Amino acid sequence: MPSKDHKQPSARSRGPSLAVRFYLIAFNALSAAGWAYVIYLALAVFRGQRASSSIYDFFKPLASYVPTSIVTFLTPQPKITNHFSTALAYFLHPYFPATYESTFSALAPVQSLAALEILHVLLGFVRSPLPTTVVQVSSRLILVWGIVERFPHTHSSPVYTTMILAWALTEVPRYAYYALSLAGCGVPAWLTWIRYSTFYVLYPIGAGSEALVMLSTIPEWSGGKWAVWSVEDWVKAGLVVIWVPGLWVMYSHMMRMRRKVLGVGKGQKLGAKPKDRLKAE
Repeated sequence: MPSKDHKQPSARSRGPSLAVRFYLIAFNALSAAGWAYVIYLALAVFRGQRASSSIYDFFKPLASYVPTSIVTFLTPQPKITNHFSTALAYFLHPYFPATYESTFSALAPVQSLAALEILHVLLGFVRSPLPTTVVQVSSRLILVWGIVERFPHTHSSPVYTTMILAWALTEVPRYAYYALSLAGCGVPAWLTWIRYSTFYVLYPIGAGSEALVMLSTIPEWSGGKWAVWSVEDWVKAGLVVIWVPGLWVMYSHMMRMRRKVLGVGKGQKLGAKPKDRLKAE
C-alpha cells in the first residue's frame, strides 16, 4: 500500500526522552539515505549502467536462524501469470527497464527496516494507530518478500520499477522531513511542500504498481480457469481488489494533512507559509 504517514510526538505533550529522540533522528536519517540509494541504483539502470550493492549479502548469513517454515515459504515459485499482465509488461518494457538486479539488494533491507515502525508505536515513541501501522508496513513486506522474492518472473516486470521508484520518491522526503523536525533545526519550506504534495502523483502510481505486481502472480482467469485457482491465488486476488479503496483512504488522509500543514483551505491561499509541523500534528 502507499506510504505510511506516522505522526511524531507532539510538542504539546511531554515528548520523547533525549535518547529516544536521538534514536528516531538516526532511524529516519538512515531510512532517508537508504531510499535515496535505491533511487540512485534504479536511475543507474535508466542510464544504461548497473550499480550494485553488497548490503543484501550482509544479511545472508542470518538465513540459518530463520525458521524452516519461513524459508520454505520464500522458496521461488514457478512462473504463474495471466494474459493481461503479460501484455501490459510487453507494452511498458520500452519505457521502464528491469531494475531488480540492481535495486533489490538495497530495497530488501531498507524496506524491512520499516518493520521497526510497529515497535515504535508499541513503545510509544510515535503517536500512530497500531492496526493502521501494522497493515501499512505488512503490505509492503508482503510485496517484497511474499511476492517479488518468491516469483522470479516479477524481477523483469516494468511495474516493479515503477513501484519501487514511487516508494523511494515518497519515502526520501518523508523520512528527511521527520529527521529534521525531530532535530529541531527547521524544515525548509520546499521540503514541506514536497512532503505534502507529491502524493497526488506518487500514491496512485505506487498503489497501482503494487496491485499490478501482485496481479502478475495470479494465474489466467478467462474461460473459467479461475475455477482451478489455489487458496493463495484467491487471497491475492482479494488483496488486488481492496487496493483501490485502500488507496482512497490514504489519499483522503494525506489531503487532510496537507490542508493542516500547508494551510490550504477555506479562507487561506495556496502557497501560504507552512504551519509548524508539530502544531499541525
